[in-house]
Amino acid sequence: MIVAVPGVVTILLVGLHVVAAVAAAWVAWHAFAAALVSVLAVVTVVMELPRWRWLLSR
Repeated sequence: MIVAVPGVVTILLVGLHVVAAVAAAWVAWHAFAAALVSVLAVVTVVMELPRWRWLLSR
């Protein structure tokens, strides 16, 4: 079931997923793999910024 939530909630959920992925990578994997996940997390946040601005403007 899909439930519509406000933009702020969407942003917080995406942020939570990104933070959890980075934290879990550093706990579970070697430094090289964790660093790669961290770089991908930063790329994800940068790519999400226009969408987040749009969600907050509504």
